[in-house]
Amino acid sequence: MDSTGSNSSAEPARAARADIVVGLTSYNDARTIGAVVRAVEGGLSRYFESSAARIVLADARSADGTREAARAASSGALIEVDYPSPKAFAAVSYHGYPGRPAALRAILEAAQRLGARGCAVLDTALVSVTPEWIERLIGPVLTGGFDYVSPYFARRVNEGAITKGIVYPMFRALYGARLRQPAAAEFGCSARLVAHHLDQDFWDLEQAETGIDLWLAVAAACGEFRICEASLGARATSRDTPSDLSTTLAQVVGALFADVEHRVEIWQRTRKSIPVPVAGAVPEIAPAPVNVEGLIEAFRLGYRELRDIWTWVLPPRTIIELGRLVEMPPDRLRFDDRLWANIIYDFALGYSLRVLPQEHLLRSLTPLYSGWLASFVGQVDGAGLGEIEQRVEELCLGFEAEKRYLIARWRWPERLR
Repeated sequence: MDSTGSNSSAEPARAARADIVVGLTSYNDARTIGAVVRAVEGGLSRYFESSAARIVLADARSADGTREAARAASSGALIEVDYPSPKAFAAVSYHGYPGRPAALRAILEAAQRLGARGCAVLDTALVSVTPEWIERLIGPVLTGGFDYVSPYFARRVNEGAITKGIVYPMFRALYGARLRQPAAAEFGCSARLVAHHLDQDFWDLEQAETGIDLWLAVAAACGEFRICEASLGARATSRDTPSDLSTTLAQVVGALFADVEHRVEIWQRTRKSIPVPVAGAVPEIAPAPVNVEGLIEAFRLGYRELRDIWTWVLPPRTIIELGRLVEMPPDRLRFDDRLWANIIYDFALGYSLRVLPQEHLLRSLTPLYSGWLASFVGQVDGAGLGEIEQRVEELCLGFEAEKRYLIARWRWPERLR
């Protein structure tokens, strides 16, 4: 049942119509939600003054006064939606938010009920939201005819590295859309895409807790929808994300592999990737140091301890190549792009075939990822965003070139062992 902020009653909220809905997901964000609400209202009044707009808050049973802080900050456009949400984490999610699929579904249902032509979603733990974000996420939908607006954040070499090294290259190669950050928690969408998203069958799946953001992007990319990116600058959050690298990698990559398994008929027919237009310029940010020595040591230790496990997933020639890389001096450690693409493709196949318990399989990828990241950082150390993007582009081309390897392995796994 919907409830509203203190300045309005429930029945008018149900009967009202809105051109724009901005959905907010929150969980113990009393310190930051007020600034987010004010930024959203500022963006709506500045850029969409003539449009009826509502802010829909989906709160995951916060215990710190988050809802009260949101009401205090709002001028009266706030609607609160209640939805089934776990009282505690079943497992610590990398994004630190419990019950995210239910929250997003409640927001999209509210947008559909209000008849919104455009909907945007933001996390209230963010401390980097500006009024311009609202224009960048909603404007392409209302005035540009786009259905899905994906954020493009300025990130240092080690920020979002799982996306740079695995999620984006594989998403692009398999689904044909060059969305550089397809698992981001923020997005904008049209009424047509809202309806499509609500019709999907993935909301209650086991891995939806960690995979829902990625799966929404995949659904947009695989449908007949117009998609674009919006440059939003840097992304900064106040929420602690206690998951270690192995847990984060297992959750993010597991969600990706689960979707790959689910959409075989689609990605096997996709032949090329299509550029995606970007709204706004991407700002430059200062580089940050990375502990490359620690990454290399994790890679070497993993090779010693997990090599026999990897033989269940990787062909002998890959194991031999990894052995060669382990012996390389740190300044010469370089993962070939096609080798890395084949490793990820082989793990995706191993995940689908259940050659090992899936959790064990995914966690065994961590040392390999550490080795790849050490190689990647070594190649772009001190580089600006443009150079980093160019290096990621080269990696993506490697994934696209080796897609035929994945297709062949998927169709005839035993023939190629």
